[in-house]
Amino acid sequence: MKYLIQFLQSKKKMLAFIILLALFQSFGTLMVPYFVAKIIDKGILEKNVPVIISIGLQMLAAAGITALITLWGSYLCADLSALTGKYMREKLFDKSQQLSIKEFNHIGTASMITRATGDITVIQQTMIMITQMVLPTPLIAVAAIVMTAGISPDLVYIPLTGMLLFFIVIFFLFKKASPISKTIQKRVDVVNRIVRESIVGIRVIRAFDNTEYEKKRSDDTFTEYANNVIRLNRTFAAFNPLVWAIMGLAMAAVVWFGGDLVLRQTIQIGSISAVTEYTIMTLMFLMMSAMVLVYIPRMTACLDRIQEVLDINPEIADATEVCEADTDNQNKITFQNVTFTYKGAEEPVLEDMNFLCEQGKTTAIIGGTGSGKSTVAALMLRLYDIQKGQILLEGKDIRDITQHELRERISYVPQKAFLFSGTIADNLRMGKKDATIEELRKAAEIAQADSFINSLEAGYDSPVAQAGINFSGGQKQRLCIARALVKKAPVYVFDDSFSALDFKTDAALRGALKHEMRESAVVIIAQRISTIMDADQIIVLDAGSIAGVGTHQELLKTCSVYKEIADSQLTEKEAGRV
Repeated sequence: MKYLIQFLQSKKKMLAFIILLALFQSFGTLMVPYFVAKIIDKGILEKNVPVIISIGLQMLAAAGITALITLWGSYLCADLSALTGKYMREKLFDKSQQLSIKEFNHIGTASMITRATGDITVIQQTMIMITQMVLPTPLIAVAAIVMTAGISPDLVYIPLTGMLLFFIVIFFLFKKASPISKTIQKRVDVVNRIVRESIVGIRVIRAFDNTEYEKKRSDDTFTEYANNVIRLNRTFAAFNPLVWAIMGLAMAAVVWFGGDLVLRQTIQIGSISAVTEYTIMTLMFLMMSAMVLVYIPRMTACLDRIQEVLDINPEIADATEVCEADTDNQNKITFQNVTFTYKGAEEPVLEDMNFLCEQGKTTAIIGGTGSGKSTVAALMLRLYDIQKGQILLEGKDIRDITQHELRERISYVPQKAFLFSGTIADNLRMGKKDATIEELRKAAEIAQADSFINSLEAGYDSPVAQAGINFSGGQKQRLCIARALVKKAPVYVFDDSFSALDFKTDAALRGALKHEMRESAVVIIAQRISTIMDADQIIVLDAGSIAGVGTHQELLKTCSVYKEIADSQLTEKEAGRV
């Protein structure tokens, strides 16, 4: 709620103007029954046609002006609602970029999507309904009571009693409905997660002929959500009949007691009409407000869910005093006694790790599954913070450098090739927005992607579908490598990003990289020995520790772990031992 209040405080003038328009709208709405009473008393009963015409024109003018004011107010309310959504989404997006991988995973992708879309949509819809329908209600209610009291103090108790009964109904209704409303968004999270899994995993589901099971799982989830909504709707099903009953009783009471007052000549017939209209109008606005207020518990739940994310204090933050890396330092990346443990794990995934990546040299990291290879890349980018030791970038601890500068100086190719919707050129320019077409072509040529890009009808302007599903695994990897090469950086990290390439393309790409990367340090994380045989140094990981460091030939002689991997992948001739 506090972030909504912060936003509304920044829009004080706009909010004040909306309230002013609501005041004029309320006044104009209440003028119509006043003119009706005048027409009856001064025109119809006295058979005075000029008075009927005169008052009728006044009533028409009041209704027209009120309609224009209402239209203007509706526009401003819609604008305020849209700005609220924009503000919330920007805050949520900015915060999501600050969270560590662990913090983001704790929230979950499905839940984050729901919060950024469904939750904020609920807030926007509720905001526009509150400003349009709830805001004028107290103004109309107070003014209607005052104007009724001015006509006949004896009749003022009727709308007051109707309002009291209305609030009693609303109190019990909300007491029962609020707990249900607060659970609905959590159910939406689950629905979003199940739908996302069913769509993303469609190939696996079909491959394992698991359609029936997934259908049942989806149906159960949808049923749970639907049951919640049905329970809420059933709770409010009795609302309309009760309100209409209260309204009918109020109208009957006005006619009954008002008729008695007319017979006593205390008030005129037109006044009964005015009081009836004021009573109906007040209860109608209260009914509309109540229907809007149904959404408030749900909106509050949505605001709480968004605040839960925005209140997270990121565990990875820039130091209060940051320094700049030494660009002349030849040691681009240095690991000094690095130990890292994932939260909740019993054993460190990396322990007491020491190695150096120098400018102009290629460092390869290899090891079995679970040995910690990809964790090394994540630590270089400071996606996690280490518990012990130091990671230096050009001689400076990466915790003393801003995250922006750190990631500007490292160009990264992820293990899972991922492309964004747009064009090939858009994707390649991700790390360098002003890259020329010549730079894109040069990077694509090194990445062995230029041939298939040029074979496309639109070339570099060819469309990329969501997640790059219109390209093969090897094509996506080459485009991701080209994207990293467009961004000039002192350190390049390739996290098992040659796995989908055939051996010929792999060899050609490595040869081009070795020729072009003389001014940078290259880190290649791989599982295939053929990919890293020509590296200047190879680091062999085993259960989170360094089992050996050296060239391919040196490790074949000195490291049993590396020799075992080589024996499983290469013939003696391929390994260079014969």
